[in-house]
Amino acid sequence: LMLGIDTTAAVLIGSFWASFTLITYPIVSQYGLTKNRAVAATVGASSITDTISLVILAVIIGAETGDSGGIALVLSIALGMVGVAVWCMIIYPFLARMFFMGMGQERTLRYLIVLIGLTSSALVADLLGIEALIGAFFMGVGLNRLVPNASPLMGVTDFIGNAIFIPTFLVSVGLLFDPEVMFVPETLRLAAGFAVALVVGKAAAAWLSGRLFGLDRAEVGLMFSISVAQAAATLAATIIGLEAGLYGDDIVNAVMVVVAVSLLITSIGTARYAPKIAVPANLQRRPGEAVLLPTGDVPDAELARVIGLASRLADPVGGILQPIVVVPSTAPDLIEWGRAEQNRADLVLRRMGQDVETQLRADRSVSSGINRTVIERDSSLLLLAWPGKPSIGGRVLGASYSEIIAATSVPVLIAALHDDVVAHPRVALVAHSVVPGSALSLSLGAQIASAFAGKDHPLLVGPAAPEHLAALDIAFPADTEYRGGTDVVGWVNANTDPGDLVIVPFVGVSLRHLAEQIYDSGRSILAVAQNPGSQPALGGSAMSLPIGGTVNPV
Repeated sequence: LMLGIDTTAAVLIGSFWASFTLITYPIVSQYGLTKNRAVAATVGASSITDTISLVILAVIIGAETGDSGGIALVLSIALGMVGVAVWCMIIYPFLARMFFMGMGQERTLRYLIVLIGLTSSALVADLLGIEALIGAFFMGVGLNRLVPNASPLMGVTDFIGNAIFIPTFLVSVGLLFDPEVMFVPETLRLAAGFAVALVVGKAAAAWLSGRLFGLDRAEVGLMFSISVAQAAATLAATIIGLEAGLYGDDIVNAVMVVVAVSLLITSIGTARYAPKIAVPANLQRRPGEAVLLPTGDVPDAELARVIGLASRLADPVGGILQPIVVVPSTAPDLIEWGRAEQNRADLVLRRMGQDVETQLRADRSVSSGINRTVIERDSSLLLLAWPGKPSIGGRVLGASYSEIIAATSVPVLIAALHDDVVAHPRVALVAHSVVPGSALSLSLGAQIASAFAGKDHPLLVGPAAPEHLAALDIAFPADTEYRGGTDVVGWVNANTDPGDLVIVPFVGVSLRHLAEQIYDSGRSILAVAQNPGSQPALGGSAMSLPIGGTVNPV
């Protein structure tokens, strides 16, 4: 308004600077600060500010180009936004997931689904009187669970976007600029005003947040540096306003100057403040962030159930699956077997709608290969499959699994699953003994149980008394039901039904006999163990499978 811009255009231009683009997020990630609360808050704020800016854009452009006015216009835009959101966040993601699990086994077809999602969202938005840019944004939100950040499909999508779409857009924007007026006094005056509004607004928001939540100076500086960046979304909205006749080329040129200034500020600020923030020591990760899943010698049906279980852990936190086949030798016949297992696992994963590739690793032993991979790929959880009943004693809690658990410091899950476990909501957590060292495994069991517990059935915990568990300071869901008892198997039979999931934390004890009884009763089992501080040196461990052994020895 101070620059002489009318109210409608001023509000739209103000909304440009509210949103921001996470240009320097890769730099922050390199410093290990992605879980710093200042960074996490800023990343979360980006989705809020982008959404609000797009809503303002929709309202203003609708008011300028629509025939209705007042309440009718607001209602029309609201219904349009709801329609776009339903298509982009509910209907199309469901169709895409079904396609991924059916015909969409090839990556080319999967990318076409992403591309069709982009174009269809623009079409639906246009038909409902909403800007196509808003539809594209909503489609990205809707598909983010199907296209994890570390997946090959995300790599292809990111490459095509950066190599083709963004440069094409920038060229089209550049054709609208008049170089002769880029640096004339009027353009520079507008750019200076916009730059002051942008910098002061972002600095005030970062300072106020720092005061409210007790952030130090470096964290406040990093919040400002990350949030000041403006990029393609700002330019896109600017062009939409130009095409609607809200302002002239001078505004567009001024915005271009401010975008360049903001990119310079964000680069310098992030490089200055990020090194000053200490990485939190012993930062607790969520188990589902990176699930390492050995797939060798696991039958297809069991592997599909375990993948479904892993997905239920990974999806809510935006995590990834890390399937692997470990070959305990470089013998040609074993390498050939490993490649066959790798291809088989990839087929099962694609049928389950997962966009990941199985890694093949040759190592001195299976346990060594798994534990080294945990370190190299920064896994947050190791999920081991229990193939079935024939050799249940050796396969589930025999010596080979014990040595793997003893050698790794990440949480370990051992799954023995029946057919209906993935869809069944009832979960029971066995707290059968409170012994030294058991608190960590029991706490892990509570985390896993909370992730799997359904809305229709509260989590069941027992047979240990609640007062014994209270001393361990473990967080259970508010609606947890505590049911006492003395015998574990009797407690499981009395409080659960066949098909339920029973989670059994353990530490340093054999659960073979207990596991057999629970599994034979029709319940699925998930044994969980947390063994911190036991990671061996990379030189090897005395507890390793022999050459020719597998993770599931017969």
